[in-house]
Amino acid sequence: MSGPDTTGRSDNDANPGLAATFSALLPGAGQWYAGRITRAVIVASPLLLLIVAAVVAWRGGAVGILELAVQPAVLWMLLGVNAVVLAWRLFAVVDAYRVARPGPSPLRGWRMMLLGVLVALVAIPHIAAGAYAYRGLLLIDRVFASDEPATAASGTLAPPSEEADEVPDPAAAPSSTVVTTTTVPPTTTTTVFRPNGNLIFRPGFGDPDAVADRSEIVYGRPRAPFLPFDERVDPGRITFLLAGGDAGPGRGGLRTDTIMVATMDLETGQAALFGIPRNMAQIPMPKRFENAFNDLERKLAPPSDPATWVDEDGDGVPDEPAFVPCHCFPEQINAVYPYTRKWTRSFPDEVDPGMAALREIVENMIGLRIDYYVLVDMRAFVALVEAVGGVDVYVQKPLQAEVSPPEEGQPWATVDVEPGWQHLSATEALAYSRARKGSSDYVRMQRQRCLLRSVAGEADPLTLVRAFPSIADAIERYVVTDVPVSFLPDLVRAAAALDFSNIATVGFNPPYYAPERDFKYHPIPDVARIRLKVKRVLTEGVEAQSKTGASECDPPEDESG
Repeated sequence: MSGPDTTGRSDNDANPGLAATFSALLPGAGQWYAGRITRAVIVASPLLLLIVAAVVAWRGGAVGILELAVQPAVLWMLLGVNAVVLAWRLFAVVDAYRVARPGPSPLRGWRMMLLGVLVALVAIPHIAAGAYAYRGLLLIDRVFASDEPATAASGTLAPPSEEADEVPDPAAAPSSTVVTTTTVPPTTTTTVFRPNGNLIFRPGFGDPDAVADRSEIVYGRPRAPFLPFDERVDPGRITFLLAGGDAGPGRGGLRTDTIMVATMDLETGQAALFGIPRNMAQIPMPKRFENAFNDLERKLAPPSDPATWVDEDGDGVPDEPAFVPCHCFPEQINAVYPYTRKWTRSFPDEVDPGMAALREIVENMIGLRIDYYVLVDMRAFVALVEAVGGVDVYVQKPLQAEVSPPEEGQPWATVDVEPGWQHLSATEALAYSRARKGSSDYVRMQRQRCLLRSVAGEADPLTLVRAFPSIADAIERYVVTDVPVSFLPDLVRAAAALDFSNIATVGFNPPYYAPERDFKYHPIPDVARIRLKVKRVLTEGVEAQSKTGASECDPPEDESG
């Protein structure tokens, strides 16, 4: 393929090291330098395809690129393309060195070493890109639900304490009877159900009884078609239940001490965060679960005063008052998860039955449909804040606190801040969000809402890409969600439209939203007031978040200017 030397240089004049270096920088440049013009054009020709692909991707913008990056099929294609491009570039480097025809020289050994270094330098970015893409595939496969209904994302959140009480699944049949299922009309769409999806069926993680009864619980149930994104969520709105599990060292089983509902208007980009106090009790139940906690209510109820008993049957013995169920969850709402985590018959198609039950109960209380749930361990929160380089938050009151660490053996997390804008590290943010001493649950909830809002604002695409490996590891280990893989591009698009300056934050705190108390002094929600507030925020926007329309997370107007 040797042609005339159009540069005035003979083949033997080319330096092999320089030729290889040029092709490492730009495939074909080394061949051109060596006088092989035709060969250079052939080697460089794939550049046109790469340039076209880059232009198409660039025209889609960062959001378009992220939409592609969360699709497994695209990631697999990128892995293949990356391997092909790597092979092409390595060939260009080695071929340029070869066509320069290095003859016997005392520098031959050094040139070969240089060639080895160039090969390594060319390969390293491609290996890193492949590792990122493969890590993304693992993350999507292990965390997000499959496109088939009822398949699970894996997570390794700490299971509830063995000492935790559990309420029998109201849909479970007695062991002495035959399990029957409700007849569902046949559908025109056939879907495949993979029973290994539900976390509760995983040996070593799930409930041993559920693992043993897996086939009885799962097989033979007809499945409804898996709805696409625009049919699954409410038109123009998407809503998540966000629960923070607190199962770190010294805290026993996992209870959802943080419960929030995040909702977003897909047309305007306005969003709202509703906080539910963890100590709310007597939460009204949906119709199908209204009697599920009767036995627990009997167990928790204080003994009645015999002085108030009456003898209605006339047998001369005072009659104990009849039990009148509240049709509610009689414990604190943060205990719903451990009490319902084995409800695999009520929620056979769910990633996590406990979170599915909590979603249905919260949905019923606030009067807003919730599309998906996300359960996050505190360790994932720390990793995310660390990944974005800390978080800026406006501190309303001075706070000095120390809380237990997210991992065994780590030092306790501390925070010592004064009022005003403060930049918090990951451990400081953890202490700031969890501290209760010298404060209250309701103030802590307000700090959590504001922290979540601030972290969302800090998480720009470049930061997330830079810290992707650590974020992926934390999410994979400490997050459970039922968000399907196929919906990720839609969620990326929705997140891109989110107006971070237009996020309303509301806490359903007593006494207004819970004017009454139970015998343990737990606040009882006023469902009508809560639903009315939710409706107002959704229809009127951030102006309805408070009496003045001001955010609880921002400084007073006289300080903000």
